[in-house]
Amino acid sequence: MAIHLAMGRRATTLCVMLLLALAGTGVRAETDAERIRRLEQHLAANQRLIEQLAARVAELERTAASGAVAKGEAARVPAVAASAAPTDQAKAIVSLQDSVNQISEGLGRRDAESGLPLHGFADVSAGWSSARDPQRLRGFNAGSLDVYLTPQIGDRAKALVEVVFESLPGGEQEVDPERLQIGYTVNDAMTMWIGRFHTPMGQWNTLFHHGANLQNGISRPRFIDFEDKGGLLPTHTVGLWANGKLRLGGSQLSYDGYVGNGPSIRDRNLQVNIFSDDNGSKLYGFNLGYLPQRMFGGLTVGLHGMATRVNTYSTGGAARNSTRLRMSGTYLGYDANGWDVLAEAYRLANREAGSSERRSSTLWFVQVARALGLWTPFARFEKTHLDPADPYFTNQAVGRSYRRVTTGLRYELHPRAALKVEFSETRESAALLVDGEGVVQPFDAAQYRRTAIEYSIAF
Repeated sequence: MAIHLAMGRRATTLCVMLLLALAGTGVRAETDAERIRRLEQHLAANQRLIEQLAARVAELERTAASGAVAKGEAARVPAVAASAAPTDQAKAIVSLQDSVNQISEGLGRRDAESGLPLHGFADVSAGWSSARDPQRLRGFNAGSLDVYLTPQIGDRAKALVEVVFESLPGGEQEVDPERLQIGYTVNDAMTMWIGRFHTPMGQWNTLFHHGANLQNGISRPRFIDFEDKGGLLPTHTVGLWANGKLRLGGSQLSYDGYVGNGPSIRDRNLQVNIFSDDNGSKLYGFNLGYLPQRMFGGLTVGLHGMATRVNTYSTGGAARNSTRLRMSGTYLGYDANGWDVLAEAYRLANREAGSSERRSSTLWFVQVARALGLWTPFARFEKTHLDPADPYFTNQAVGRSYRRVTTGLRYELHPRAALKVEFSETRESAALLVDGEGVVQPFDAAQYRRTAIEYSIAF
Protein backbone atom coordinates (compact mmCIF):
# COMPACT_ATOMS: atom_id res chain seq x y z
CA MET A 1 0.00 0.00 0.00
CA ALA A 2 2.82 2.39 0.93
CA ILE A 3 4.57 1.51 -2.31
CA HIS A 4 1.41 2.33 -4.28
CA LEU A 5 1.03 5.65 -2.44
CA ALA A 6 4.67 6.54 -3.11
CA MET A 7 4.30 5.66 -6.77
CA GLY A 8 1.09 7.70 -6.94
CA ARG A 9 2.82 10.71 -5.41
CA ARG A 10 5.72 10.38 -7.84
CA ALA A 11 3.34 10.08 -10.79
CA THR A 12 1.43 13.13 -9.57
CA THR A 13 4.67 15.09 -9.17
CA LEU A 14 5.80 14.02 -12.64
CA CYS A 15 2.48 15.09 -14.16
CA VAL A 16 2.65 18.47 -12.43
CA MET A 17 6.21 19.01 -13.64
CA LEU A 18 5.19 17.99 -17.16
CA LEU A 19 2.25 20.41 -17.14
CA LEU A 20 4.47 23.23 -15.87
CA ALA A 21 7.00 22.47 -18.58
CA LEU A 22 4.29 22.48 -21.23
CA ALA A 23 2.91 25.76 -19.84
CA GLY A 24 6.39 27.29 -19.87
CA THR A 25 6.85 26.15 -23.46
CA GLY A 26 3.55 27.77 -24.39
CA VAL A 27 4.61 31.06 -22.86
CA ARG A 28 7.95 30.98 -24.66
CA ALA A 29 6.19 30.09 -27.91
CA GLU A 30 4.06 33.20 -27.73
CA THR A 31 4.90 35.28 -30.76
CA ASP A 32 5.92 38.93 -30.77
CA ALA A 33 2.72 39.71 -32.65
CA GLU A 34 0.63 38.19 -29.86
CA ARG A 35 2.53 40.15 -27.20
CA ILE A 36 2.07 43.38 -29.16
CA ARG A 37 -1.64 42.59 -29.59
CA ARG A 38 -2.02 42.01 -25.84
CA LEU A 39 -0.20 45.28 -25.09
CA GLU A 40 -2.44 47.15 -27.52
CA GLN A 41 -5.55 45.66 -25.91
CA HIS A 42 -4.22 46.57 -22.46
CA LEU A 43 -3.46 50.11 -23.69
CA ALA A 44 -6.98 50.50 -25.09
CA ALA A 45 -8.48 49.23 -21.83
CA ASN A 46 -6.38 51.67 -19.81
CA GLN A 47 -7.43 54.56 -22.03
CA ARG A 48 -11.11 53.66 -21.54
CA LEU A 49 -10.50 53.45 -17.79
CA ILE A 50 -8.94 56.92 -17.80
CA GLU A 51 -12.00 58.34 -19.56
CA GLN A 52 -14.32 56.65 -17.04
CA LEU A 53 -12.28 57.83 -14.04
CA ALA A 54 -12.09 61.37 -15.41
CA ALA A 55 -15.88 61.39 -15.81
CA ARG A 56 -16.31 60.16 -12.23
CA VAL A 57 -13.94 62.87 -10.93
CA ALA A 58 -15.99 65.55 -12.69
CA GLU A 59 -19.25 64.07 -11.36
CA LEU A 60 -17.98 63.91 -7.77
CA GLU A 61 -16.67 67.48 -7.97
CA ARG A 62 -20.09 68.70 -9.11
CA THR A 63 -21.73 66.72 -6.31
CA ALA A 64 -19.35 68.12 -3.68
CA ALA A 65 -19.97 71.66 -4.88
CA SER A 66 -23.73 71.29 -4.56
CA GLY A 67 -23.48 69.62 -1.14
CA ALA A 68 -25.61 66.65 -2.15
CA VAL A 69 -25.08 63.13 -3.37
CA ALA A 70 -27.23 61.82 -6.19
CA LYS A 71 -29.58 58.91 -5.55
CA GLY A 72 -28.02 55.52 -6.15
CA GLU A 73 -24.49 56.86 -5.58
CA ALA A 74 -23.81 54.26 -2.92
CA ALA A 75 -24.77 51.49 -5.35
CA ARG A 76 -22.46 52.77 -8.11
CA VAL A 77 -19.49 53.78 -5.90
CA PRO A 78 -19.41 51.79 -2.66
CA ALA A 79 -16.47 53.83 -1.37
CA VAL A 80 -18.66 56.93 -1.21
CA ALA A 81 -21.90 56.38 0.73
CA ALA A 82 -25.07 58.37 0.03
CA SER A 83 -24.73 60.05 3.41
CA ALA A 84 -21.01 60.72 3.05
CA ALA A 85 -19.67 64.02 4.33
CA PRO A 86 -17.95 66.51 1.97
CA THR A 87 -14.59 65.46 3.50
CA ASP A 88 -15.15 61.84 2.47
CA GLN A 89 -16.11 62.97 -1.02
CA ALA A 90 -12.94 65.04 -1.28
CA LYS A 91 -10.87 61.99 -0.28
CA ALA A 92 -12.63 59.94 -2.93
CA ILE A 93 -11.89 62.58 -5.55
CA VAL A 94 -8.20 62.67 -4.58
CA SER A 95 -8.04 58.88 -4.75
CA LEU A 96 -9.57 58.83 -8.22
CA GLN A 97 -7.24 61.58 -9.40
CA ASP A 98 -4.25 59.60 -8.11
CA SER A 99 -5.43 56.59 -10.08
CA VAL A 100 -5.76 58.68 -13.24
CA ASN A 101 -2.26 60.12 -12.76
CA GLN A 102 -0.70 56.68 -12.17
CA ILE A 103 -2.28 55.20 -15.28
CA SER A 104 -1.34 58.27 -17.37
CA GLU A 105 2.28 58.02 -16.23
CA GLY A 106 2.33 54.33 -17.11
CA LEU A 107 0.95 55.01 -20.57
CA GLY A 108 3.51 57.78 -21.05
CA ARG A 109 6.34 55.41 -20.15
CA ARG A 110 4.98 52.80 -22.53
CA ASP A 111 4.77 55.38 -25.37
CA ALA A 112 8.33 56.47 -24.64
CA GLU A 113 9.53 52.88 -24.84
CA SER A 114 7.63 52.14 -28.05
CA GLY A 115 10.08 54.10 -30.25
CA LEU A 116 10.58 57.56 -31.72
CA PRO A 117 7.38 59.08 -33.17
CA LEU A 118 7.42 59.85 -36.89
CA HIS A 119 6.03 63.16 -38.15
CA GLY A 120 5.78 64.71 -41.56
CA PHE A 121 3.92 66.42 -44.36
CA ALA A 122 2.33 65.27 -47.61
CA ASP A 123 0.81 67.09 -50.55
CA VAL A 124 -0.77 66.42 -53.93
CA SER A 125 -1.52 69.03 -56.55
CA ALA A 126 -2.55 69.86 -60.10
CA GLY A 127 -1.37 72.66 -62.35
CA TRP A 128 -1.90 74.26 -65.74
CA SER A 129 0.22 76.89 -67.47
CA SER A 130 0.50 78.73 -70.78
CA ALA A 131 2.72 77.60 -73.63
CA ARG A 132 5.75 79.79 -72.81
CA ASP A 133 6.17 78.25 -69.35
CA PRO A 134 9.42 76.21 -69.31
CA GLN A 135 7.77 73.58 -67.07
CA ARG A 136 4.53 73.48 -69.12
CA LEU A 137 2.17 72.22 -66.41
CA ARG A 138 -0.72 70.18 -67.80
CA GLY A 139 -2.20 67.99 -65.08
CA PHE A 140 -1.80 66.28 -61.76
CA ASN A 141 1.30 66.07 -59.58
CA ALA A 142 1.97 63.34 -57.02
CA GLY A 143 3.60 66.01 -54.84
CA SER A 144 5.97 65.13 -52.04
CA LEU A 145 6.18 63.15 -48.82
CA ASP A 146 8.26 64.85 -46.13
CA VAL A 147 9.07 62.81 -43.03
CA TYR A 148 11.08 64.07 -40.09
CA LEU A 149 12.31 62.99 -36.67
CA THR A 150 13.25 65.21 -33.75
CA PRO A 151 15.01 62.96 -31.23
CA GLN A 152 15.84 64.50 -27.85
CA ILE A 153 18.79 62.80 -26.16
CA GLY A 154 18.91 63.98 -22.57
CA ASP A 155 18.50 67.61 -21.55
CA ARG A 156 20.94 69.15 -24.04
CA ALA A 157 21.64 66.85 -27.00
CA LYS A 158 19.07 66.82 -29.81
CA ALA A 159 18.77 66.26 -33.53
CA LEU A 160 16.57 66.90 -36.56
CA VAL A 161 16.37 64.48 -39.48
CA GLU A 162 14.23 65.29 -42.54
CA VAL A 163 13.88 63.13 -45.66
CA VAL A 164 11.78 64.15 -48.67
CA PHE A 165 10.36 61.84 -51.35
CA GLU A 166 9.27 63.82 -54.41
CA SER A 167 8.62 63.80 -58.14
CA LEU A 168 10.84 65.95 -60.36
CA PRO A 169 9.61 67.92 -63.41
CA GLY A 170 11.17 65.28 -65.70
CA GLY A 171 9.13 62.51 -64.06
CA GLU A 172 11.98 61.07 -62.00
CA GLN A 173 11.47 60.00 -58.40
CA GLU A 174 13.98 61.40 -55.92
CA VAL A 175 14.80 60.82 -52.26
CA ASP A 176 16.75 63.62 -50.54
CA PRO A 177 18.00 63.90 -46.94
CA GLU A 178 17.17 67.61 -46.84
CA ARG A 179 18.24 68.14 -43.23
CA LEU A 180 20.47 66.07 -40.99
CA GLN A 181 21.59 68.21 -38.08
CA ILE A 182 22.72 67.24 -34.59
CA GLY A 183 22.63 69.93 -31.90
CA TYR A 184 23.73 70.69 -28.38
CA THR A 185 22.14 73.34 -26.16
CA VAL A 186 25.02 75.21 -24.56
CA ASN A 187 22.77 77.45 -22.46
CA ASP A 188 19.48 79.34 -22.70
CA ALA A 189 20.99 81.73 -25.25
CA MET A 190 22.87 79.36 -27.58
CA THR A 191 22.42 76.09 -29.44
CA MET A 192 25.18 74.62 -31.63
CA TRP A 193 24.33 72.49 -34.69
CA ILE A 194 26.47 70.46 -37.04
CA GLY A 195 25.36 68.75 -40.26
CA ARG A 196 23.09 69.77 -43.13
CA PHE A 197 20.66 72.60 -42.35
CA HIS A 198 18.63 75.33 -44.00
CA THR A 199 20.85 78.37 -44.57
CA PRO A 200 19.62 81.06 -42.11
CA MET A 201 19.31 83.89 -44.61
CA GLY A 202 16.32 86.20 -44.26
CA GLN A 203 13.24 84.66 -42.66
CA TRP A 204 11.47 82.62 -45.32
CA ASN A 205 14.15 79.97 -45.66
CA THR A 206 14.07 79.04 -41.96
CA LEU A 207 10.34 79.58 -41.38
CA PHE A 208 9.10 77.47 -44.30
CA HIS A 209 10.82 74.15 -44.86
CA HIS A 210 9.88 71.35 -47.25
CA GLY A 211 6.43 70.71 -45.76
CA ALA A 212 3.94 72.38 -48.11
CA ASN A 213 1.34 72.74 -45.35
CA LEU A 214 3.53 75.26 -43.50
CA GLN A 215 3.15 78.14 -45.97
CA ASN A 216 0.02 79.96 -47.09
CA GLY A 217 0.78 79.58 -50.79
CA ILE A 218 1.84 76.70 -52.99
CA SER A 219 5.09 78.11 -54.36
CA ARG A 220 8.12 79.77 -52.80
CA PRO A 221 9.67 82.98 -54.14
CA ARG A 222 11.51 81.72 -57.20
CA PHE A 223 14.98 83.03 -56.42
CA ILE A 224 15.03 81.35 -52.95
CA ASP A 225 13.47 78.11 -54.14
CA PHE A 226 15.47 74.98 -53.31
CA GLU A 227 18.58 74.24 -55.34
CA ASP A 228 17.04 71.25 -57.17
CA LYS A 229 14.02 73.41 -58.10
CA GLY A 230 16.06 76.15 -59.78
CA GLY A 231 16.75 78.46 -56.84
CA LEU A 232 19.48 81.06 -57.37
CA LEU A 233 20.86 81.19 -53.80
CA PRO A 234 22.30 78.44 -51.52
CA THR A 235 19.28 77.46 -49.39
CA HIS A 236 21.11 74.52 -47.75
CA THR A 237 24.49 74.42 -46.02
CA VAL A 238 26.61 71.56 -44.67
CA GLY A 239 28.69 72.79 -41.76
CA LEU A 240 28.49 74.34 -38.30
CA TRP A 241 25.70 76.68 -37.11
CA ALA A 242 25.13 78.56 -33.85
CA ASN A 243 21.85 80.31 -33.06
CA GLY A 244 19.88 81.70 -30.13
CA LYS A 245 18.10 84.71 -28.64
CA LEU A 246 19.24 87.39 -26.19
CA ARG A 247 17.04 89.55 -23.96
CA LEU A 248 17.21 93.31 -24.53
CA GLY A 249 14.90 94.73 -21.87
CA GLY A 250 11.44 93.74 -22.99
CA SER A 251 12.64 92.90 -26.51
CA GLN A 252 14.75 90.14 -28.04
CA LEU A 253 17.72 89.87 -30.37
CA SER A 254 17.93 86.69 -32.43
CA TYR A 255 21.22 85.70 -34.02
CA ASP A 256 22.67 83.09 -36.37
CA GLY A 257 26.30 82.49 -37.32
CA TYR A 258 27.39 79.68 -39.61
CA VAL A 259 30.30 78.28 -41.63
CA GLY A 260 30.17 75.42 -44.11
CA ASN A 261 30.93 74.05 -47.54
CA GLY A 262 30.25 76.54 -50.31
CA PRO A 263 27.99 75.50 -53.23
CA SER A 264 29.04 74.74 -56.78
CA ILE A 265 27.31 75.03 -60.17
CA ARG A 266 27.01 71.72 -62.02
CA ASP A 267 24.70 70.82 -64.90
CA ARG A 268 23.56 74.48 -64.86
CA ASN A 269 22.12 74.16 -61.34
CA LEU A 270 23.36 75.29 -57.95
CA GLN A 271 24.32 72.22 -55.89
CA VAL A 272 25.17 71.60 -52.24
CA ASN A 273 28.60 70.11 -51.58
CA ILE A 274 27.41 67.41 -49.19
CA PHE A 275 30.49 65.24 -48.82
CA SER A 276 33.31 67.78 -49.04
CA ASP A 277 34.05 71.28 -50.30
CA ASP A 278 35.22 71.54 -53.90
CA ASN A 279 37.54 74.47 -53.22
CA GLY A 280 39.46 75.99 -50.33
CA SER A 281 36.93 78.75 -49.67
CA LYS A 282 34.26 78.11 -47.04
CA LEU A 283 30.83 79.74 -46.89
CA TYR A 284 30.44 82.23 -43.98
CA GLY A 285 27.22 83.94 -42.98
CA PHE A 286 25.24 85.70 -40.27
CA ASN A 287 21.66 86.74 -39.51
CA LEU A 288 20.59 89.28 -36.86
CA GLY A 289 16.93 89.90 -36.01
CA TYR A 290 15.31 92.37 -33.63
CA LEU A 291 11.95 91.51 -32.06
CA PRO A 292 10.42 94.48 -30.23
CA GLN A 293 7.65 93.89 -27.70
CA ARG A 294 4.65 95.77 -26.30
CA MET A 295 2.93 97.82 -29.02
CA PHE A 296 5.16 96.30 -31.74
CA GLY A 297 4.64 92.66 -30.75
CA GLY A 298 4.76 90.33 -33.74
CA LEU A 299 7.25 92.50 -35.65
CA THR A 300 10.72 91.32 -36.69
CA VAL A 301 13.36 93.33 -38.55
CA GLY A 302 16.80 92.07 -39.44
CA LEU A 303 20.03 92.03 -41.42
CA HIS A 304 21.81 89.08 -43.02
CA GLY A 305 24.79 88.33 -45.24
CA MET A 306 27.10 85.64 -46.59
CA ALA A 307 30.36 85.22 -48.49
CA THR A 308 31.90 82.30 -50.39
CA ARG A 309 33.53 81.28 -53.66
CA VAL A 310 31.49 79.31 -56.21
CA ASN A 311 33.10 77.17 -58.92
CA THR A 312 31.30 76.35 -62.17
CA TYR A 313 31.87 72.95 -63.82
CA SER A 314 31.23 71.83 -67.38
CA THR A 315 29.21 68.75 -68.24
CA GLY A 316 32.43 66.72 -68.28
CA GLY A 317 33.38 67.88 -64.77
CA ALA A 318 36.10 70.39 -65.71
CA ALA A 319 36.23 73.62 -63.68
CA ARG A 320 35.28 76.48 -66.02
CA ASN A 321 35.37 79.58 -63.82
CA SER A 322 35.13 80.76 -60.21
CA THR A 323 33.04 83.58 -58.74
CA ARG A 324 33.58 85.35 -55.45
CA LEU A 325 30.03 85.73 -54.09
CA ARG A 326 29.16 88.49 -51.60
CA MET A 327 25.55 88.86 -50.44
CA SER A 328 23.93 91.25 -47.96
CA GLY A 329 20.31 91.95 -47.23
CA THR A 330 17.53 93.02 -44.93
CA TYR A 331 14.08 91.72 -44.02
CA LEU A 332 10.86 92.58 -42.20
CA GLY A 333 8.17 90.31 -40.86
CA TYR A 334 4.88 90.86 -39.04
CA ASP A 335 2.71 88.04 -37.70
CA ALA A 336 -0.08 89.27 -35.40
CA ASN A 337 -3.76 90.28 -35.40
CA GLY A 338 -4.51 87.99 -38.33
CA TRP A 339 -1.86 89.59 -40.56
CA ASP A 340 1.14 87.72 -41.98
CA VAL A 341 3.54 90.05 -43.79
CA LEU A 342 7.01 89.11 -45.01
CA ALA A 343 9.46 91.16 -47.10
CA GLU A 344 13.08 90.36 -47.95
CA ALA A 345 15.73 92.13 -50.03
CA TYR A 346 19.09 90.76 -51.24
CA ARG A 347 22.00 92.55 -52.89
CA LEU A 348 24.83 90.63 -54.51
CA ALA A 349 28.22 92.18 -55.34
CA ASN A 350 30.08 89.39 -57.13
CA ARG A 351 33.50 89.34 -58.68
CA GLU A 352 34.97 86.80 -61.07
CA ALA A 353 38.30 85.27 -60.06
CA GLY A 354 41.18 87.24 -61.58
CA SER A 355 39.02 90.33 -62.16
CA SER A 356 38.53 93.44 -60.04
CA GLU A 357 35.18 94.34 -61.64
CA ARG A 358 32.15 93.99 -59.36
CA ARG A 359 28.82 92.93 -60.78
CA SER A 360 25.79 94.02 -58.74
CA SER A 361 22.36 92.40 -58.69
CA THR A 362 19.23 92.90 -56.56
CA LEU A 363 16.51 90.41 -55.62
CA TRP A 364 13.45 91.06 -53.43
CA PHE A 365 9.88 90.04 -52.66
CA VAL A 366 6.92 91.15 -50.52
CA GLN A 367 4.08 88.85 -49.44
CA VAL A 368 0.95 89.87 -47.53
CA ALA A 369 -1.65 87.44 -46.13
CA ARG A 370 -4.74 88.06 -44.01
CA ALA A 371 -6.52 85.34 -42.00
CA LEU A 372 -10.33 85.66 -42.14
CA GLY A 373 -11.61 82.75 -40.14
CA LEU A 374 -10.86 79.59 -42.10
CA TRP A 375 -9.92 81.59 -45.22
CA THR A 376 -6.53 83.22 -45.85
CA PRO A 377 -6.14 85.24 -49.06
CA PHE A 378 -2.57 86.28 -49.95
CA ALA A 379 -0.59 88.14 -52.60
CA ARG A 380 3.14 88.21 -53.40
CA PHE A 381 5.25 90.37 -55.68
CA GLU A 382 8.84 89.40 -56.45
CA LYS A 383 11.43 90.93 -58.74
CA THR A 384 15.09 90.41 -59.64
CA HIS A 385 17.51 92.58 -61.55
CA LEU A 386 20.53 90.39 -62.37
CA ASP A 387 23.73 91.61 -63.97
CA PRO A 388 23.60 89.97 -67.45
CA ALA A 389 27.40 89.48 -67.44
CA ASP A 390 27.70 87.87 -63.99
CA PRO A 391 28.88 84.26 -64.55
CA TYR A 392 27.29 83.21 -61.26
CA PHE A 393 23.88 83.77 -62.90
CA THR A 394 24.62 83.16 -66.60
CA ASN A 395 25.84 79.63 -65.78
CA GLN A 396 22.51 78.76 -64.12
CA ALA A 397 19.55 77.55 -66.18
CA VAL A 398 17.18 80.21 -64.79
CA GLY A 399 19.73 82.93 -64.16
CA ARG A 400 17.94 85.84 -65.80
CA SER A 401 15.97 88.78 -64.49
CA TYR A 402 12.25 88.33 -63.95
CA ARG A 403 9.23 89.64 -62.11
CA ARG A 404 6.28 87.62 -60.83
CA VAL A 405 2.89 88.41 -59.32
CA THR A 406 1.23 85.64 -57.31
CA THR A 407 -2.21 85.63 -55.68
CA GLY A 408 -4.03 82.84 -53.96
CA LEU A 409 -6.35 81.55 -51.28
CA ARG A 410 -5.89 79.00 -48.49
CA TYR A 411 -8.80 77.23 -46.78
CA GLU A 412 -8.32 75.35 -43.50
CA LEU A 413 -10.13 72.03 -43.73
CA HIS A 414 -8.55 71.11 -40.38
CA PRO A 415 -5.73 72.58 -38.27
CA ARG A 416 -3.47 70.09 -40.09
CA ALA A 417 -5.08 70.02 -43.53
CA ALA A 418 -5.44 72.81 -46.08
CA LEU A 419 -6.74 73.30 -49.59
CA LYS A 420 -5.00 76.02 -51.64
CA VAL A 421 -5.43 77.65 -55.02
CA GLU A 422 -2.80 79.92 -56.60
CA PHE A 423 -2.47 82.06 -59.73
CA SER A 424 0.77 83.62 -61.00
CA GLU A 425 2.03 85.62 -63.94
CA THR A 426 5.76 85.73 -64.76
CA ARG A 427 7.75 87.93 -67.14
CA GLU A 428 11.33 86.95 -67.91
CA SER A 429 13.87 89.24 -69.56
CA ALA A 430 15.90 88.31 -72.60
CA ALA A 431 19.37 87.00 -71.71
CA LEU A 432 22.50 85.25 -72.94
CA LEU A 433 23.04 82.12 -70.84
CA VAL A 434 25.84 79.54 -70.94
CA ASP A 435 25.05 75.88 -71.55
CA GLY A 436 26.81 72.89 -69.99
CA GLU A 437 29.55 72.93 -72.63
CA GLY A 438 30.33 76.62 -72.15
CA VAL A 439 28.51 77.77 -75.29
CA VAL A 440 26.53 81.02 -75.02
CA GLN A 441 22.85 80.57 -75.90
CA PRO A 442 20.37 83.44 -76.46
CA PHE A 443 16.99 83.36 -74.72
CA ASP A 444 14.15 85.63 -75.76
CA ALA A 445 11.91 87.45 -73.31
CA ALA A 446 8.99 85.33 -72.15
CA GLN A 447 5.68 85.76 -70.38
CA TYR A 448 3.50 82.96 -68.99
CA ARG A 449 0.76 82.20 -66.46
CA ARG A 450 0.22 79.36 -64.03
CA THR A 451 -2.80 78.05 -62.14
CA ALA A 452 -2.37 75.46 -59.41
CA ILE A 453 -4.37 73.75 -56.68
CA GLU A 454 -2.95 71.80 -53.77
CA TYR A 455 -4.19 69.63 -50.92
CA SER A 456 -1.64 69.40 -48.10
CA ILE A 457 -1.60 67.75 -44.68
CA ALA A 458 0.65 67.59 -41.64
CA PHE A 459 0.86 64.54 -39.37
